[in-house]
Formats: sequence, structure tokens, C-alpha cells
Amino acid sequence: MRIYFKITVLLIIIGFSTQVFSQRLNISVYNKYNIRSIIVSPVAGKYELRSGAKLVLKMKRHHVVMLDIINDSIYVRTLTGSLGSFANLQFIGVGKSNYFRIKPIDPDYKSRDYDDDLNIYIKDNKFLIVNNVDIENYIAGVVQSEGGTKSPIEYYKSQAIICRTYALENLFRHINEGFHLCDGVHCQAYYSKCLLSDDILQATYDTKGLIIVDTTLSLITATFHSNCGGQTTGSENVWLQPRSYLKSVDDKFCTSGRSAKWTKTITVSQWEKYLKKKRISTDSGIFNLNNYSFSQANRKKYYKYNGGRIPLKTIRNDWKLRSTFFEIKQEGNTLVFIGKGYGHGVGLCQEGAMEMAKQGYTYQQIIQFYYKNIFVVSLKALEFFKQDE
Repeated sequence: MRIYFKITVLLIIIGFSTQVFSQRLNISVYNKYNIRSIIVSPVAGKYELRSGAKLVLKMKRHHVVMLDIINDSIYVRTLTGSLGSFANLQFIGVGKSNYFRIKPIDPDYKSRDYDDDLNIYIKDNKFLIVNNVDIENYIAGVVQSEGGTKSPIEYYKSQAIICRTYALENLFRHINEGFHLCDGVHCQAYYSKCLLSDDILQATYDTKGLIIVDTTLSLITATFHSNCGGQTTGSENVWLQPRSYLKSVDDKFCTSGRSAKWTKTITVSQWEKYLKKKRISTDSGIFNLNNYSFSQANRKKYYKYNGGRIPLKTIRNDWKLRSTFFEIKQEGNTLVFIGKGYGHGVGLCQEGAMEMAKQGYTYQQIIQFYYKNIFVVSLKALEFFKQDE
């Protein structure tokens, strides 16, 4: 299995085969939940329910099956009776266009719709629910989950290319767990197939196979965030590892966005306790008053006080702040955090990119604004360049 996945990913990255354009990914959905009972129903197309080579049931639109974990097996029943117990199950689409609905029952969570196929296993006494999905169907679902449904199509094109690049660059993330990626935000949010926007579907397929590479023709780490507050930050300020394409960019496009500004208020005593916990002295001398004010007209990496320093990303995590791009204003016994932006601030700023698209910028211009020294290429073009090395 490990060798198969590695060979598949190698083919994807260097483009030796046009089969990459129909590449299937295995995405764990409802990944963070401990689900023990679900309902699955085809919404479009036709499905075969199988357990390995065994055909369990032929399913048409709105046919319902209920799955429960009983004694380390998957117990399957329909509205008319039991179909037996199995070690694993596969819902295989056999129609022209297939998608299904899945509804967790124990615990009770909102239903979701997904394209293509579904594999179900038992792992650690809960369901491992894996959507086996065409990469472009997956990308369209991610763009809807990550970028909303009310933006210009050029923004969706840029987001689709970024999400495709990010997925391929991180394809080994969960390989030891039996799938490529999960539906959580650290992989990319993936909460359903794309149902709500024809523009997202068009943007995804208009950019089919396009990815972003750096000057060495390697896939970039295509990070993005909600709002940078007017200035993105270099990757070294957040993850220590510098990247030639993840540099600070002054961004005038996002400063009127809904996530551009925020505030948080705490007491001076709370802050002093925090500094002491970080081993920073708050003794400012007998003739001085403590002044914890802090400013950053341009993004900084550290908060510094009395010879000590704390990484701003640490402060953000500890105090659950929206970003590291903040100032601190002291008002008597109160400290006011006056912040800009939402997210880690590295790479593409979504609200800035949306505004660029509204102003008529193309997806190429948007991508090249936020990522430096990069190329947007097709996998077929990448094959040509790789062979020419």
C-alpha cells in the first residue's frame, strides 16, 4: 500500500501520465468525530454496495442503508431488513454522475453530500469514513468550504489552483492512517461536494490540472488565510522555515474586509501574571510606571519587554487572538489589543484576493501578487520541463 501510494504521487508531481487528470484521492470525512452509526443514501446516479468482491446490494436514488458497529463488525440493514455484518464496505458509483448523502446518527451530526465513492472501515472502535473522490470534484468542494459562494470567478480560479497545489504537496500527510488527507482545516476544509455555486465548478474545471511551482519546479506550500490586515508575513515568522515565495507583501486590498479589524481587552494584572509565567520580570524600577504598550506599524516577530521576548504567534495562541498583527494600548489598569486581520498571515489573503477579483485582476495576477518567484503551470507542462532537465 505504501509503495503504491508513493508511485501514484510521483506520477502526479512529475506528470508522466495524463491519467493524473482523473486521479482519485482518499479523503477521511467526519475525521475528528467518533461515529458509530450512520445512514448512507445515493442522491444521484447508481451505486453498488460491496464488501471486497462480494456484492451486497444494488442501490438507486434515495435507497437507504443504515450502518452500525456491533461486535467489531459493520452491521448493515435497510428499511426492509438486515443484510448482514461485514468487516468493511464500499459504495461504488456505477452511474454516469454519482453522489451520495451521509448522515451520522450516533452521535447526531449534520448530513453531508459527497461525489463519487465511499469506503467504510472500523478503526479504534469507530467508523473510518473515506470519500474516494476525483481530485477536481474534491477541489471544488474545498473551494466552497474554504472560500464561500459569493465571490468573483477569478478569485475562485486562484483558490482552486492554490487548493490543488496544497493537496498534492501534502498528499502523504495521513498516509500511515490509510488515506491521503482529512476534511479538517489543517489539510483543507472539505465539508461537502460543491452544490452551491456554478462559478466554483466552472473555475475548478477551467483551471483543471494547474498548479504552482517555485523556481526549482517543486510544488509550493500554498498557504492561505482569511485576512492579513494590510500586510502578509514571511513564513519564517510563523513556522521558522523560510520559503522564497512566502514573503511579506503590503496588501491594500483587504483593509476594508469584514475580518480586517478586531479588539480584545484584558487587565494589567492578567498580563503581568502572563509575563511572569513566561519568566519575564515586571519590575520596572522604583521611579517608573509599568508600560506594556506595544506597536508594530509593520509586522514583527516578537513582543519585547524588560529584556525578555515572546513570539507573537505564542501570544496569539495563548490568548486566542485572531492574528499576530496587533498593537497593545495601556489605559490605566486595562490593556487593549487593537488587531488587524484574521489568521496566520502567510501566503494568499482571501479577502484581499476577493477584492482584487472584484477590481478586475485575473487569477494569474492574484497568485503572483501573494506568492513571489513562482510559476503557474499545468502538470503536462511540468512533464515537459522535467524531461528537459
